[in-house]
Amino acid sequence: MPRSPGVTASAVAVLIGSSFTLLCGAIMVLGSAFITKANPSARLPESFGSILVFEAVLFFGFGGWGLASGIGLLYLKQWARISLLVYAGLLVCVSLPAAALMAVISLPHDPSLPVNFMPAIRVGMAFFYGMFAALGGFWLYFFNKRSVKVQFQAMPPVPESAAGDSFLGVAVPAPSARPLSITIIGWFLLIGSALAPLGLLMNRALFPGVQIPFYFLGFFLFGSSAYLVFIVWMAAQMAAAVGLLKLHNWGRVTAIALQCLGAINAGLLLVIPGHRAKFQQVMEAMMASMNARMPQPAPFVFPTWIGYGMAFPMILVILWFLITRRQAFNSASN
Repeated sequence: MPRSPGVTASAVAVLIGSSFTLLCGAIMVLGSAFITKANPSARLPESFGSILVFEAVLFFGFGGWGLASGIGLLYLKQWARISLLVYAGLLVCVSLPAAALMAVISLPHDPSLPVNFMPAIRVGMAFFYGMFAALGGFWLYFFNKRSVKVQFQAMPPVPESAAGDSFLGVAVPAPSARPLSITIIGWFLLIGSALAPLGLLMNRALFPGVQIPFYFLGFFLFGSSAYLVFIVWMAAQMAAAVGLLKLHNWGRVTAIALQCLGAINAGLLLVIPGHRAKFQQVMEAMMASMNARMPQPAPFVFPTWIGYGMAFPMILVILWFLITRRQAFNSASN
């Protein structure tokens, strides 16, 4: 089946955006190479070069992912369609909360700037994130249309009768046993859990000397115990993701249990006032540590409850699909 203009336009957009992402990564690598020659009076953080390298690795990773997906879309590869759906889901989950946050958050005003400057910046950033969220939502809708899915379905050999005639005279696309929602959830959990340890390294580079806690079921863990529990949690989530992608029922049950555990964990932190206040104090200490090494302090401290509150809708969506798509796991077992 020929490629539709919508698929071609999406592939071109992905290739252009991925090329720009790779260019940004290359600029960060060059910036890290010249950071040692920076003026000491600039008061840049000591680990600023390492931060740029870390961000460059992320840019190269996402840029390479996008290039591979864009080329796969041009050749109508099924894995490229699924890859773009996973990326679109991530785009919506990241951009939509960011747009909502920029729309409601209050930015500090500099008396030297025009009165309407900061509100215009806030509206512009909310619109910027909103466009990316809309693009991700459009891709989720477009690449799930039946007319588009047919373009990516390979035509298997047609069964023949004893006389050598094609069975019913038509070729039937091979059905997919794994629901698309399970595929997206599996890859989302697998990629997110694999990248989570990199976040720990980045936090240590950004906030040297500050012990970042890991909140687990009402307890604040620090140091090696926090890292151990976090790594075990991410490893269990990666195992569950692999089980989901292979349609093993134990993977579905494990993923449901981990999502419920995450919801309980976040709920305890939000509903216990003392714990929420303690975690907010740690966040403020982290920002103070970073502001002491920056030429300009951060304009605001991110409220802890917003980040945890954003996690609940995502957890509910994942649980809904895992529970309602259980028939696919039963069929695979049979």
